[in-house]
Amino acid sequence: MNIKGNELVSIFLILLENEETLDKNQHSVKMKIEKELFNSLSIAEMESLGELYAKKVDVLDKKL
Repeated sequence: MNIKGNELVSIFLILLENEETLDKNQHSVKMKIEKELFNSLSIAEMESLGELYAKKVDVLDKKL
């Protein structure tokens, strides 16, 4: 399976939005995605990830 770009961002945002209810496995996935995103994006991009996704900006275009 290969999940990249806005697909990965969309999964991360759902997990982040529901962080309080995540089980151990879901939390583990969220942390792995978060690490990948922080390795590829700037702090400003991470802080505005939801807004960028809503505007259909592919912040990971050619970064992952």
